[in-house]
Amino acid sequence: MDNKKIFTVSEINQTIKHFLQSQKEFQHISVKGEISNYSRSGSGHIYFSLKDNLSIIRCTFFLFAQRNNHVSLKDGLEVIVSGNLNVYEPNGTYSINVLHVETKGKGELLQEKELLRKKLFKEGLFDPSKKKPLPKVPLTIGIATALGGAAVYDMIKIIRSRNERVNILIAPCLVQGEEAPASIIGAIRELNNPKWEVDVIIAGRGGGSEEDLSAFDNEEVVRAFFDSRLPIVSAVGHEVDNVLSDLAADVSAPTPTAAAEMVTPDLNTELEYLAAVENRLFQAYFSHVKSSKEKYKSLISRYVFQDEKQFLYDKFQKLDELVKNLHLLGKNYLAKKQTQITKFEKLPVLMKGQMEKYKHRYKITKERLENFSPLGTLKRGYAVVRNLEKDVIHSINQIEIGENLEVILNKGKLLVEVKGKSK
Repeated sequence: MDNKKIFTVSEINQTIKHFLQSQKEFQHISVKGEISNYSRSGSGHIYFSLKDNLSIIRCTFFLFAQRNNHVSLKDGLEVIVSGNLNVYEPNGTYSINVLHVETKGKGELLQEKELLRKKLFKEGLFDPSKKKPLPKVPLTIGIATALGGAAVYDMIKIIRSRNERVNILIAPCLVQGEEAPASIIGAIRELNNPKWEVDVIIAGRGGGSEEDLSAFDNEEVVRAFFDSRLPIVSAVGHEVDNVLSDLAADVSAPTPTAAAEMVTPDLNTELEYLAAVENRLFQAYFSHVKSSKEKYKSLISRYVFQDEKQFLYDKFQKLDELVKNLHLLGKNYLAKKQTQITKFEKLPVLMKGQMEKYKHRYKITKERLENFSPLGTLKRGYAVVRNLEKDVIHSINQIEIGENLEVILNKGKLLVEVKGKSK
């Protein structure tokens, strides 16, 4: 036991580092994965993590190695990195010193997010016409976020600084991890309960990596934002962060503090505005009263109010003119009607002449009809032959020997039997 070698932490890290660097299979390796937690230091070095569905590994991309790699890196991008495996002794972490990067397009997470965005867009969850307006002066503001996070304290501070009288109701929920979506949905639904009398909801969290914010890209969470009965503000991360809840919410705020400012009108500003409006109303009122008094004085000083009969003189004269005009109009009307009556006195003579004319036309027409009618033909000794079906016989081909026929004369008709036919 006493002879067993005891290592220091530094010795262990050095040993592991030397071991990794001595193994050829760990030098000049290529690894495929999705970028996350991307950041660039002031010196220009890039640090990010490379992940797949199960694991994650740190990567360092020093400035000198970037000179031969003209690629634009960001979270969610799927890449193949080539480099050497290294151990950073001070904190005992291993990473890949990246020498070359080859982009492979968007990562699976971003692809899934884009597909979900298109699906929800087609369903109308992002339709601007369905957005509810924020209340002008909310009495109770509901906040759905993590209770211990800095975001909730920042929002409370902003709200209180703008309006000390507004009520704040907090529905604590998880904002990252596997249980976060269900927790966020529960908080939003609880704040929508009418018994709490909430006027507007802020739901969100402070900044973080894309993985930290992924709960707000969850389909059910996005639907909960859209289904909110109350106006809801999505306040997730920083200005550069974009989550799907921002599109489904009635209003999207770049940060939680910005959301607090959006929903809370500044009480002092509102009071100043009301005071200014009150002052303008009083000024307008007094100005109107002053103007009305001046108009009244001007009116009562006019001559018509000094001699009230003066007002009636013109009216009497107009009345006389109207009576005179009515008399003339009536006289002209009667003369016109008398002329029309005189025309009607000649009507019997005109009618008699017309009647004689129409009688003559009728006589001529009657004679023509009698001459060309079938009855007129019969009177001249002709006859009409028909079969028993009342069809007129025009040819001997229409009848058979022994067939009974009807012969119509001028006066009466005969029933005959055909004894023979001859052409």
